[in-house]
Amino acid sequence: MISTLFGRKRITEEKLANAVVGRVFDLTENAYPLVVEELQDAPEFTVRPVFGPGDDELFALIILAGNLLDAPKHMPAGQDRRFVAHAISKYGAAMDIPASELETEVIALERFMERVNHPSKNTVYAMSKTIFHKYDLFRFQDTYFRSMKAPNPIVLSRLNKLMAFCLWDWSEVLDGWKVTQ
Repeated sequence: MISTLFGRKRITEEKLANAVVGRVFDLTENAYPLVVEELQDAPEFTVRPVFGPGDDELFALIILAGNLLDAPKHMPAGQDRRFVAHAISKYGAAMDIPASELETEVIALERFMERVNHPSKNTVYAMSKTIFHKYDLFRFQDTYFRSMKAPNPIVLSRLNKLMAFCLWDWSEVLDGWKVTQ
């Protein structure tokens, strides 16, 4: 109410992209160990999943792709593309990856998320299923779920709860801030 009386605060697309990329790194640092711990301690797995060095980079890419997949649903056309381009260039610069190569990876990961999550449009669920697929967690499940190549719903539910914290609440962010070019 008050923000509508006095106007919303302004933030540029580039600063918003900086904030998102910074948050992706924070989430990778803080949430990745929790996700790994949850998956390794899950009694539904017959064998304890093993995660190696560098697996956190894939996790960060999944978080980035999920947030960039969800952002255009809340932003006007044109602005969403510019924001995504800024975010990809900022993330690429931080990870020392060429922006064009990173953009290809992110688009491929977004399409993968949409495919494994079809017909649902829930991005959190897509991120959880992508983690199952990309880390090949199926091989650690009991025979029933392994043969179906489907995530155990109990593990997936717990993973969804953790991944919900990794997705920005775009409607809340954009209600408080006016994104400018």
